[in-house]
Amino acid sequence: MIKKLIKWTKKAAVVHQIRGIKSRDFSIIASNCTGTMPYRFLKMPYLSPTVNLFFHAPCYIKFASRLDHYLSQELRFVSASKYPEAHDTHTKFNHYPIGVLDDVEIHFMHYDCEDDALEKWNRRKKRINRDNLIFAFTDRDLCTPELMQQFDNLPGRKILLTAHICPWLESAVHIPAYRGQSEMGDGYTNFHTLAHIDYRALVDGPATSDAPEATPVSSLSTPV
Repeated sequence: MIKKLIKWTKKAAVVHQIRGIKSRDFSIIASNCTGTMPYRFLKMPYLSPTVNLFFHAPCYIKFASRLDHYLSQELRFVSASKYPEAHDTHTKFNHYPIGVLDDVEIHFMHYDCEDDALEKWNRRKKRINRDNLIFAFTDRDLCTPELMQQFDNLPGRKILLTAHICPWLESAVHIPAYRGQSEMGDGYTNFHTLAHIDYRALVDGPATSDAPEATPVSSLSTPV
């Protein structure tokens, strides 16, 4: 019971942090579903196509480094991933659509079919606000120290969630819940592990004292 209470309290803290964000025109270019949370908890439209999907780390770094190039490519689909490590996941999650933009592969894990993935990708990429971009990366899905450094070298606002303590990386935020592990776990399902992150500072700048009260987690709905 105590563990459940602590977990719920941390989830409520994350919601409280996010609901204090004032901006409503930011686009999060994320490597996986963790970047979806601000839109979900603010009940905002998705101002990014990178929601409910994931990239393997090498592909995400390519995508983030040449965003305009890859967004200009026509999304096509393949039957199997080029990454052997993805084959079991693809089978476990009902052979979800796998998209390709040039040499970048995108795993639409939470989409029912290719038509659904294509329609939502094209619709949401039109909403991107290139004047208010935030890049969000995690140290999983074939991430390496070299890729983490490449991400840290990208211009603009960015956050790197990692199981490791990396003081030499300006964008790195250590996730203590995964200390000692090779990579962080599922930060979307287990978002209570992110209670120490200052989302308001990331999106708006320094945190303000007039943020709204936290909304109970159970009452939140997901935008489209």
